Amino acid sequence: MGAIANDSAAPQRPTNASSTEIAKRLSAAAIDADESIARQMLATLLRGHVRRSDEPFPSQLGVLEHLFLTLRSMALTDDLTNLYNRRGFLRAGTQLLSAASRDRRGALLFYVDVDDLKSINDSAGHAAGDSVLTRTAQVLRAVFRDSDVIGRLGGDEFAALACATDPNACNRILQRLQETVAANNLSRAESFLSLSVGFAQFNPREQSSISDLLRKADIAMYENKLAKLLQLNPKARGRSCG
Repeated sequence: MGAIANDSAAPQRPTNASSTEIAKRLSAAAIDADESIARQMLATLLRGHVRRSDEPFPSQLGVLEHLFLTLRSMALTDDLTNLYNRRGFLRAGTQLLSAASRDRRGALLFYVDVDDLKSINDSAGHAAGDSVLTRTAQVLRAVFRDSDVIGRLGGDEFAALACATDPNACNRILQRLQETVAANNLSRAESFLSLSVGFAQFNPREQSSISDLLRKADIAMYENKLAKLLQLNPKARGRSCG
């Protein structure tokens, strides 16, 4: 905050941008989670003619920075589950992959789809469907670590990204996921929770983006779901949790 305090001692200069223009740019910065641009816009706003308070500049800026962080959280978080939304998952996932690549560590991306959500919504109502989605979020939080990235990509689709150095990590996570889903179902009298899961591996020696991993894991998840629908087909392959 020292730099901010020094800035406040500088002569106050009017801004050429209107408060409306600043507000629009601030909103865009919040949605894009761009802290640098938001900070510039907040400073410009407080130094302009629209400032009408005798409260010290660092104090005002601190309050508005807190507001920005709240807006950023809203822009990156799914309202129902409090997991990352798609935008938040892509942003945090990209950061995790960058760190994994730098440290020469592998990672695993799991693509998770809630089975039969539409039929649950149709037969039991959307409140029951929302309950299944929040239960899925609880299951994923129980299975993955705080350092992993978990998100609801939209509708009935979730994803989780975890750094992994152990070659057995994938099977261990899938087993833990299956056990956690089973325990969740035993503790509930409501709709049965079933998940289809696909995964993709990140190799730090190869160029691979979060979007690449999502596409690969999505294909694997679809194969898992298809295998569950065609249980009598011995050639069907996939891993199932639920």
